[in-house]
Amino acid sequence: MKRYFRGAVSLAVLLPLVAAAQMPAPRKPTDTRPVTPVVPAPAPLPAPVKTPAQTTQQLRTHPIQSQGPAQVVPPAPPATTAPPKVYDRHGRIVPGMKQAGPNRVLDTRTGRYYDAVPTGDGQRIKP
Repeated sequence: MKRYFRGAVSLAVLLPLVAAAQMPAPRKPTDTRPVTPVVPAPAPLPAPVKTPAQTTQQLRTHPIQSQGPAQVVPPAPPATTAPPKVYDRHGRIVPGMKQAGPNRVLDTRTGRYYDAVPTGDGQRIKP
């Protein structure tokens, strides 16, 4: 039994060595394609330098156009002139309420003022 075990172990060790010996050596990458020498790119030519006389001559031929003094533009009117909507504690629109100031609304029916918080497109009365 030991004889068979030794033979199997020696065969397992020698098999990869035999397989590696049959493989050819790795080829060089340049064996399959021709070698072409690298040709350096030609250097770019320097741009011509303008003298100060050429620059001032160019400025004289193209003066800056003037339209006179700056015109004052009137401010644009507000996008909406509708009063902000006022919502009650439950989120329903309350008719007849007007904004009296920041975070304050006036109930025109009763004449009472209420505290409010900004919500969406209007004010909401605080609970």
